[in-house]
Amino acid sequence: MPPRRLVRGAERLADLVGRRLLVGITYVDTAGETLSRQQFCGRVLDVGDGVVVVERPGDGEPAVLPADADAYEVAKPGSYTLSGSGEVVVDPDFVTTWRVVAT
Repeated sequence: MPPRRLVRGAERLADLVGRRLLVGITYVDTAGETLSRQQFCGRVLDVGDGVVVVERPGDGEPAVLPADADAYEVAKPGSYTLSGSGEVVVDPDFVTTWRVVAT
C-alpha cells in the first residue's frame, strides 16, 4: 500500500487523466551530482494507487510517477523546448519535476 499522502494525492489528481503533462526528471548521485536528465510530454493515462501513469512518446513503456499532489502544477501558456531532443512542446496542461537520487 502506498503512503497515505500519495493515496490522498491520487484523489486530488484525478483531473489530470487525459491531460498533457510536461515531465522533467533529474537523476543525481548520493553527492548530488547530476547523472542525467530526462524530459518528455505525454498524456496522463491513469491516476490511482498512489501513482500517476503518463504515456512516454516513442518509448512504448509509460512512466509511473508518485501521486504527490504538491508536485503537479498548471503549466503557464507558452512553448517549452525539451533539452534532450530539442522538441518544442506548446501549451501543455500541467508540469511536474522530480529529482531522483541513485543509490
